[in-house]
Amino acid sequence: MRCHAFRLSSGGAGAIILLCFELRQLMLIGESRVERLVVHRVGNQARGEGLQLSERACDVDDGVSSLILSGYLRGVVSDKKKHQFFHESDLNLNEIYHYTRQFFRDELDFLTVSQRIAKHLYARSQHPNISAGDLFVILFAGLSDGERQLRALGVFKSEVRDDFLSVIEAGEVFDIRHASGINPRLIDKGALILENSPLVYAVDRGGQQAKFWLDDFLKAMRVPDAQSSSRMVASVVEQLSEEIADPLEQARFKDEFLAVCGAEEEMSTGQVSSIAEKFVGKEQVSQAFDSAAEAYGFALDEEARLPAQNMAKRLEKSLSKYGIGHGISVLLPTGITLKNIQSVNDGEGELSLTLKLHKRD
Repeated sequence: MRCHAFRLSSGGAGAIILLCFELRQLMLIGESRVERLVVHRVGNQARGEGLQLSERACDVDDGVSSLILSGYLRGVVSDKKKHQFFHESDLNLNEIYHYTRQFFRDELDFLTVSQRIAKHLYARSQHPNISAGDLFVILFAGLSDGERQLRALGVFKSEVRDDFLSVIEAGEVFDIRHASGINPRLIDKGALILENSPLVYAVDRGGQQAKFWLDDFLKAMRVPDAQSSSRMVASVVEQLSEEIADPLEQARFKDEFLAVCGAEEEMSTGQVSSIAEKFVGKEQVSQAFDSAAEAYGFALDEEARLPAQNMAKRLEKSLSKYGIGHGISVLLPTGITLKNIQSVNDGEGELSLTLKLHKRD
């Protein structure tokens, strides 16, 4: 079991929640099936567009079911899309988490929970850039975590309609007709909410332009794994390295960081901060981690453990680049570090640079 602490604000002070999850958990969807489906149309409230709620579930044949399973379901289930519902004070105050828990406890029927989800989405659709679209709420059954069968609620919003050509056969004559519809393999926004778990698989093709799906509608944070955590901290190390103006101080920072990576199997984010604070201000280090947390969708506690060798390998190329002043950078071979620079300007426009290099232990 691995635990991660999350900071809910990008500033220094904010609520801390602890998330523990089983890293080996694997969602199996091979035996899954569509049990129920309903579609609502959700407009943008800020533009005066309405909310149209369906009064009954749809009839789903085998063809539609197959498209939904191969498109919507398979398109959202991935460890890279794993998130965690949260709320600053009480998880039960998270609307989507609360409504879906009520449904899975049989306190709400399927149509009612779908309508509440649609109303919540409509209430959050206030930004003028949010597009109107069709909201699909789907009850899946037959999913498995490897030990037990699970149900899940899928929530998918389709904002873009594709154009299709249909070939119609009439005897020996073929005609072509234009049709407009939804491509289930191109998910605009989606979420798969698991029974008996605060985990949710979520995707938003709008990226940074439409963060409301994750931040406002779902209120969900990404669950970090070793790979994403390493990538995030590596970006911090690269940024801080570039902020060290003195080439020799920059080399010392890189040497010390790589020495720790070589000596230990794991290192903590606190260790990374301690090394960096010797060369740049504590505030710069904090700002670098905050910027990375915003970009990656999660923040790591100082005790979070990272694979040291993985970090060193990820940073191997970027930490081999050294700025040596005068707008000049050099790329040194792996294992070679910069020990000294001699700069001679003859006053007539000719500059001589002598670099003293050293092989790392």
